[in-house]
Amino acid sequence: MVIVLILIGIIACGVVAGLVLRPRVRAAEDAFAQRVRALSDRTGWQPDRAPLPPLQEAFPGINDVLGSTFHHGIQVNLQLAGPWRGVPVRVLQLRYRTEHVATVRAATMVLVPRPVPGPSLLVHGRNDHDALRQLPPGIAQQIVADPRTQPLFFTPEHLAAVFPGEITQDLTVAAADLLTELRLRLDVR
Repeated sequence: MVIVLILIGIIACGVVAGLVLRPRVRAAEDAFAQRVRALSDRTGWQPDRAPLPPLQEAFPGINDVLGSTFHHGIQVNLQLAGPWRGVPVRVLQLRYRTEHVATVRAATMVLVPRPVPGPSLLVHGRNDHDALRQLPPGIAQQIVADPRTQPLFFTPEHLAAVFPGEITQDLTVAAADLLTELRLRLDVR
């Protein structure tokens, strides 16, 4: 009889916890959907299901930037695509696990096609002097001077910026602006 009461108590606690947490999860999902709709309305970018290359292979160093481990992988939760200032842009909402932590984290990645193939390079930020030395002086100066600079990936096919957190209008549009400007400068070279 005591065992049955204990089991009923455990089940009741589980049901109560589920009922308490469900509205919070639903509210977070609704807020995310509203942010995505607002970004889509502002930019014209639409949901996209185009296939992507494996992110860890296409963007070496992304695990280090995010603090994730390779064996957990990085999942693309959402893709938006469309033109921005005449350049095709793709926005990815990423989900990943950090090392030694069971929590799922979010990051946003913005990609534009690279106008001419070039070497792969990861610029961690405005103070990454070793990486900046490998870029043309005008582009390096722009990265150092630009407050919108996030970790930047220069791959043979893409220019990309990644920043922690879910999609937000201001950061996403700022990253798209920066990448578009960098792309135009690379195209002029």
